[in-house]
Amino acid sequence: MISFEDFKRKYRLRDEHFKAAGVSWDELVEIYKDYEKQKLVLEQSLDTFLSEYFSPSVIRNQGLMVHSIGSRIKEPEHLIEKIVRKKNENALKYEKCDVTNYLKFITDTVGIRILLVYKTDWENIHNYLVNTIENDDKKYIRDCIRDFDPDENHTYISEAPKVHVRKGDKTDIYDHILPPDRVLSDKVYRSVHYIIKYRGIYIEIQVRTLFEEGWGEVDHSILYPTNKDNRLFVEYTELLNRLSGLADEMSSFFVTLKNIKVSEDTFDSKGKESVQTKEEVKCVGEPTQNDNGVFTYENAISEHIRKF
Repeated sequence: MISFEDFKRKYRLRDEHFKAAGVSWDELVEIYKDYEKQKLVLEQSLDTFLSEYFSPSVIRNQGLMVHSIGSRIKEPEHLIEKIVRKKNENALKYEKCDVTNYLKFITDTVGIRILLVYKTDWENIHNYLVNTIENDDKKYIRDCIRDFDPDENHTYISEAPKVHVRKGDKTDIYDHILPPDRVLSDKVYRSVHYIIKYRGIYIEIQVRTLFEEGWGEVDHSILYPTNKDNRLFVEYTELLNRLSGLADEMSSFFVTLKNIKVSEDTFDSKGKESVQTKEEVKCVGEPTQNDNGVFTYENAISEHIRKF
């Protein structure tokens, strides 16, 4: 296990952080060692959950547009670093977190990441989760100890699904499904989060696009853990983040254009609408005729761009 001095140096922590967190190094060592013993159970639960809810056959039968799925068990060192950080950020919430109950407070020790090609594919993932797994807001965690359900056979969504976006991002695809208070712009990364209670443990599911994942990997490798306060690196990753968001919007727009099934065959030689495509054209807007008598679809596509 890492030494106290190396731990502080690696994660840029000072003695004041531990004092403010109200936790000693000895207590963190206890948590570290206990967590190492728990990891096998966590890994088994993760494997079972993936087989039950995200096996290749389930993905195929549910028609989920998934590019790939990754998973991990949080490393013990990252766990104790997070406990120190959370106790500093929210002392009231994490005050009672200790070796006897830390798995009730840290809900992302087991993590699954679902990657999508297009942001718009999120909706069918969301519908699958909330329609397959019990989702009752009365059971959402408010108090980490009081609201912990010890029943290992009770699987349910234990926190309100949340969307993290950057300020200025389009949120249309979320706004008609989730309440406004669940679309948050207080993070620099983009991702949709679900916390599932399964077999007595919490599993965090993140849903994001390949572009969002690419930015996250670069950001993590550059900033974490020693350059989080480096202004130059932070500005660089923020620029890359904006570019990845634009790439996502462009990709989604390509899908939208692909779904606008407009072709030259839509109109006959006299410029009249063909009967078989009448409804299709109406759904995107009416074509216009230019000065040379040629029909175009500029208005139809422009109308769709505004709505997008």
